[in-house]
Amino acid sequence: MDELSAIPDGTFDDIRAAVASVAGPFHAAGHGLYLVGGLVRDRLLRDDRTPDHDLTTDATPDRIRELVAEVADAVWLQGERFGTVGLRVGDVTMEITTHRAEAYVSDSRKPVVRFSSELFEDLARRDFTVNAMAVDVADGMLHDPFGGRADLETRTLRTPLDPVESFSDDPLRMLRAARFLARYGLTPADGLVDAARALVDRMEIVAGERIRDELFRLLQVEDPTAGFALLDDMGLLPVVLPEVAALTPPVREVLERRVAAADPGDAVLRLGLLVHGAGGRESLGRWSSAFRLSGREAGRIGTLLDGAAMLAESAPDGSPSDEEVRRLAARVGDQLDEVLAFAALVGVGPDGPALDRAVARLRGLGELDDLGPGMDGATVMRLLNLEAGPGVGEVMAWLGELRLSGGRLDDAEIRRRLLDHWGSGNG
Repeated sequence: MDELSAIPDGTFDDIRAAVASVAGPFHAAGHGLYLVGGLVRDRLLRDDRTPDHDLTTDATPDRIRELVAEVADAVWLQGERFGTVGLRVGDVTMEITTHRAEAYVSDSRKPVVRFSSELFEDLARRDFTVNAMAVDVADGMLHDPFGGRADLETRTLRTPLDPVESFSDDPLRMLRAARFLARYGLTPADGLVDAARALVDRMEIVAGERIRDELFRLLQVEDPTAGFALLDDMGLLPVVLPEVAALTPPVREVLERRVAAADPGDAVLRLGLLVHGAGGRESLGRWSSAFRLSGREAGRIGTLLDGAAMLAESAPDGSPSDEEVRRLAARVGDQLDEVLAFAALVGVGPDGPALDRAVARLRGLGELDDLGPGMDGATVMRLLNLEAGPGVGEVMAWLGELRLSGGRLDDAEIRRRLLDHWGSGNG
């Protein structure tokens, strides 16, 4: 395929116009500036999502910084050592990156980045041909040296270079392949799956955080099922998600259907479904460490698992007792609605409508508000003539149980039961 090709008039006009003020200084200084990557791919697919304004240039990072200073309202340089300068012009945010080639060598977990003055070399080192296209901001011409446009039309997943070389340069591309296949309905080109199988061990050099981020992106695809199938075909599923790979095909099929039925905008929820179906708390512990999950992410999944476990112990038919609902609400806190939805997805607990009615009724009565002890420690000490110490904690725990088992009681009733149970007539 020719490196340069025309595209339908107007396809990129709005994006080129949005970056025109930045392009001016680059062109005046003799540098090229190109729209690149996913922005080009999605526009050719007529995807109407708001584009990320990613650009590439032959200018060096320090030169980029000098040129954008003339027009930018704000500049950030966190990625400058990797060749990327971020900036904002009006309402448009963009990132400009020097042409580069990067690869992982030996057992290093960090890529070796080398800057280049050649657009072709930059595109050659991108992950897939459908991402290895660039549009010249100056004249709107499409640079497509690896046939990405044709691969979009035939829905083919192909690497610009030999897949062995491409996957060896950055092993994470093997995991990324699953996302692109599932997101765009692609079919692997000949040799892609075999190359991945031969390089599975290279995944060992990829940091857990990068694997987590790519896994989350796969989980945000509307239906990631085909992506999991590709991971299995490539031999990556036992490496990335061994507990899922160990499931029997029928069990895994059910689990993947549950994931697909959940909100694609919530990767943590979908990961929680995978955890639930592939080992529960034990898997959560391993995945939290392997993927460097944040405490908030791991805690949220843990609450979903615990809530589902509590509901699984309830009778599957009929309505749960008020005490069961109160105990569930006390355990999961503000995740109650999320836990109910999660339990429905995994198929545990009482009849769904009956459970929802019970929760709504108790909420309406204020029964799920403030589920802690109905009396503070100072009042307990005064009524029972106690000094601060373990005895007060024991009474407070009893009061907490009274709240969960007996519901919301008025102050007089709490006091009467307290004195009756603990045998003190003081107060």
